[in-house]
Amino acid sequence: MSRQINGLAAVAALLLVLAAAPLHGQRMTAKITGSVSDEANQYLSGVRVTAINIRNNAVLSTETAKKKGAFRFLALDPGGYQLTFELDGFAPLTMSGILLNAEQSATLRVKLKKLPPAEAQGGS
Repeated sequence: MSRQINGLAAVAALLLVLAAAPLHGQRMTAKITGSVSDEANQYLSGVRVTAINIRNNAVLSTETAKKKGAFRFLALDPGGYQLTFELDGFAPLTMSGILLNAEQSATLRVKLKKLPPAEAQGGS
């Protein structure tokens, strides 16, 4: 009976290890999600959000914030990222030092500052 219990324990331990290990070819990724609003906490749609991998300076993708200012970058390689936020009439914003591990996600709440009318029109 003792051998049978030890055998079952070994099988259970093996199953736990196999379940915890990623499948062959499975990519461990991270994600960044969030929303963009103005200083009055009004969500902003149409904001251009660009994610840059700081390891190789590669622009990974550009999202346009949707309803409720929502943006998301899924299936990112683990590592460091820089995000830029741009919308006409608002000061651009850059966020650096966003570090992600495998299977980690970051949720950002971003506020953009409205430009004075002269700057918003290109300073003319």
